[in-house]
Amino acid sequence: MNHFKETMQRFFSGSYSENDLKNLFFWLNSEKGQDEIGQLFDESRNFINFDDDIPVDSEKMLEHIRKGIQRRKSLKIKRTFNRLLPYAVMFILVLGSIFFYYHKKSIDKAAFNNKTITVITKNGQRSQVVLPDSSVVWLNSGTTLTYRYNFSEHRREVMLNGEAFFKVASNKKLPFNVHCNDVVVSVLGTAFNVNAYPETEKVSIALESGQVELSHTQIKSFKYTMKPGELAVYNLSSNAIQVNNTDVSRYASWKDGRLIFRNEPIKTVFEKLERWYNIHIEVIDEKVYESIFTGTFQNESYEQIFKLIEYSCPIRCRIQHKSDSASLPKIIISRK
Repeated sequence: MNHFKETMQRFFSGSYSENDLKNLFFWLNSEKGQDEIGQLFDESRNFINFDDDIPVDSEKMLEHIRKGIQRRKSLKIKRTFNRLLPYAVMFILVLGSIFFYYHKKSIDKAAFNNKTITVITKNGQRSQVVLPDSSVVWLNSGTTLTYRYNFSEHRREVMLNGEAFFKVASNKKLPFNVHCNDVVVSVLGTAFNVNAYPETEKVSIALESGQVELSHTQIKSFKYTMKPGELAVYNLSSNAIQVNNTDVSRYASWKDGRLIFRNEPIKTVFEKLERWYNIHIEVIDEKVYESIFTGTFQNESYEQIFKLIEYSCPIRCRIQHKSDSASLPKIIISRK
């Protein structure tokens, strides 16, 4: 508990480290951490006067931190903050909810349980989340994961917008449901990857182990049970599903820092690279989209990747680095 107090002081003074935030995040999500922080606030209630009429606004707290860093820190520190943002968001939201819970005497418990926690990874970011039931979720770039404060009490449900790899803790009495638009992925304990970026108009599920059942909130007759090694692609516009046996490991390789492309349309490749590197790609010749690309990357810069794309496809890639640090690098794509 003393470690928690010290980390709190460093956090609000701006002197925290990456390891501080990560350790604090995992501690807050543990049963021991929840018990200890409850004890801490129970002890504090006896000698600290709180104004019950002043709510904790976690969004404003986060915005103040962001603005303070932008004013005072260098570009290097801002990039570090962006990498730690998912942990900071979780920390502030959980901290705010704890103050609200312990010092708002007339709290409506039902309304409290309906509140949600949202974890966001921006383009160029990837993060890992440990849920209250010990399930682990890896979030790819440009992804949003939302779940309720009372997660795992009576149901395990998350909402996904983007791409995530799930390693679900087994609980035969309480299924784990992932909602992607109207598609629901239900499991008891397994490992699988879900790709549900809205611009693709598809939900793709690659099952690594265990068993997954797919259903639809609007089409009650739709049910499909997946087997390990299967890739299921549900088309949201046509409500059609396509299932193939494949090497599913490559669909989750991103969580280990690898990008794998196997005969993929170049448009799909560009979409993934934009999110992965937080860059802007401008295609000035539509014939570029006729190209197919294959390649595996790990730790390469986007400059190196576009040189390889130029070598492999009839494409010319011109990179424009912006002098303004707030602007994204732009890659202009044309036919050779």
